Formats: sequence, C-alpha cells, structure tokens
Amino acid sequence: MSLIIQKFGGTSLADSASREILASIVARSIGSGESPVLVVSAMGRRGDPYATDTLLDLLNEYPEGADPLAADLMASCGEVVSACLVAALLNASGIKAIPMTAAGAGITASGPFGDAMPGTLDPSRLESVIRSGFVPVVAGFQGIDGEGRVLTLGRGGSDTTAVAIGAGMGAEYVDIYKDVPGVAKADPRLVPGAPFMTYLDYDSMFRLATHGARVLHDKSALLAKSSRIRMRVRSTFQKGEGTLIGPLEAGFFPPDFIGLSSSPRPGGGSKLTAVFARGRGKGKAERARSFAAASNLGALPLESLDPDAFSFVCPEKTAVEFARALFSILETTT
Repeated sequence: MSLIIQKFGGTSLADSASREILASIVARSIGSGESPVLVVSAMGRRGDPYATDTLLDLLNEYPEGADPLAADLMASCGEVVSACLVAALLNASGIKAIPMTAAGAGITASGPFGDAMPGTLDPSRLESVIRSGFVPVVAGFQGIDGEGRVLTLGRGGSDTTAVAIGAGMGAEYVDIYKDVPGVAKADPRLVPGAPFMTYLDYDSMFRLATHGARVLHDKSALLAKSSRIRMRVRSTFQKGEGTLIGPLEAGFFPPDFIGLSSSPRPGGGSKLTAVFARGRGKGKAERARSFAAASNLGALPLESLDPDAFSFVCPEKTAVEFARALFSILETTT
C-alpha cells in the first residue's frame, strides 16, 4: 500500500457536513489501496469555539502572566480537539483511527516559540499504529523540543507538519486539502477567474507563499524542496488532482508571471506582490508602477529584496479594483 499524508485545514473541519466529506475522502483513499496518515488544523476562525485565535484570546484576561510557553501550549489545543473529533468520526464511520499529539507521533521541533521548525521524525510510532490497522490522526502545527515543551510552527504550520511526516516516512505524496481546487495565480476571492495551475516548482511555490499567498505555508514548500517530496494542493469539496508541487524538472519552465499574492497590512490596507520567474521580472516593474501612478487608486510601490517580485500597498477600499486591473495587465502582457 502506498503511504499518503492527507492534511485537512480548518474549512474542511468547520461543520459536520464538511467533516463527512473528509471521511469520504479517507474511505476512498483506503479503498484505492492507499495507507493514509491524517494531519489536521484547528477548526474555524476567531469567534468559533476552538479556533486558535479564540483560544489565545482567553489569555488576554491575564496578559502579564501569559508567557510564550503558555501561549504556544494554548495555541496547540485547537489541533488536539480536531484530531480527537476526526478520529471519533472515522471510528463511527467504520474506519479505525487513533488521535495523536505531536508528542505521541514523535514530532520534534526547535527554535522560538510561535515560529519553530520541525526536527527529525522518528517514524516508528506512526508505523506501529498503521501496522495495527489504524489511521493516525495527528494534531498539526506543533512539535516537542528537547525539554518536552510544545512549540508551534507558525500560522499555517499544519502544512509543514504534514510535509515533515511525509519526509520522515517516505510518503508518495503529501496532499493538502483546501477549499479551493489548487494553487491559483491570484486569490480567486480577489480576482475571480484567476486560473489554477496544474504544476508548480518548489521555488516558485515558496516565493508565492513568502510574499503573502496563503494557500500554503512557506516553510512547508521549503521543507518539501529539501526533502524532494511531492505535494498536491487539492479541494476537499471538488474532485480533481489539484496542483502538483515538485522539482524543477527538465522540460518544465515556470510561467513568466507566476502569480499575484495578497496579504493584509497591519493597521489597514493590503499588500499586493507580483511574482515572476527567476530572471524574468526585469522590465515588468516599471510597467506596473506606471499603471499604478496613472490609476488614481492610491497604490504605492514598496521595496522588495526579491529582484523578480514587486509590491504595492493599497488602501482597503481600492485594493480589489487595483488587484484585478494589475492582474489583467500582467497576465495578458507577459
């Protein structure tokens, strides 16, 4: 049986209907001869009972007493809840499953609280569970340091947990299940109709994520590159192969214009970054800056350390209009 790591994000866990779809995906995987290991994120967003921000907000009552250790331990609880709930669902569906924390799964981590990196995985614990006929359901976003403390891996870190497990166990694929059918050249909620890509090399995915594309955790792309493990970004709610992320193989060339990332700015507004293939961004920045200056939409250029990416900051009220216009220009002229 081929080993597959399946990571499910918060939207795949948000309600009972979504969780039933998750269970059907696992059942199909087993039925096709695969051996899945699940990694789960916390459920929902701030305001939902077990969302990470909701849990961290509880500490605001005692701000002077909540040190980074307490914050990381609190933040890790949402994934533990998800692992227990999903394991219970699978067991009720006739699929034997066991929930596991990072400690139980043997996931180590090192670095600062809130932004640690996963370490070497001892696969024997997960392999033992699989040999016993159970599906491991692992709490993502966390690892255990040498002193037994819980460290979290940064927001979106469950993606990185999945890659770390996949690399440590020699999985065939790491499948990242989202509410979109792959990696698009822009956030579809910002730029409707932005095309989804069938293949993307590790470096291009890492650069998109680093510049703000939230479809994948940047550390996960970096770890996938170093371990040479293939990833697929797929939809929980639509059938399809999604976007395959792998090495820059002979015969494959990234598109000149890789994509337009977007991220909120502290204090308001949005940051938009156009990312180009290595060595192919020269000359594009001036065209975009000329458009921004003439658009009267309040978009201002930002300096970037990446010579093949250029960024703008936009007021919130004009960010959507500017993003769509900029994307149209870059997609049709490169």
